[in-house]
Amino acid sequence: MGLAAKKMEMYREGMSKREFEKAWMEMMDRVHVIDEKVSKKADEVVLTMVLSHRQEIEHLQSECIRLNQELRELQKRQKQQMNEQVVEQNESKKNLWQRLFRR
Repeated sequence: MGLAAKKMEMYREGMSKREFEKAWMEMMDRVHVIDEKVSKKADEVVLTMVLSHRQEIEHLQSECIRLNQELRELQKRQKQQMNEQVVEQNESKKNLWQRLFRR
């Protein structure tokens, strides 16, 4: 027979106030221990989640930095290409003017 069932049987037969208070204190001690275990487990879960989120944030930050660098490089290339196009257009115009006025 389980401990709880045995205690229920004792309660039916009657118990003194002292026995009841002792049993009550034992039960409260067990509840306190269980509460501490649950609290510790919750803290561990929260810590694990915080560490996981921190790693994810660090990963996202490094990804943002990489993308920012890549964007700057693309902008730099685009500017160079536009400058080259302007130079080519100016050269073409210059050549055209030279051909027109040489004749």
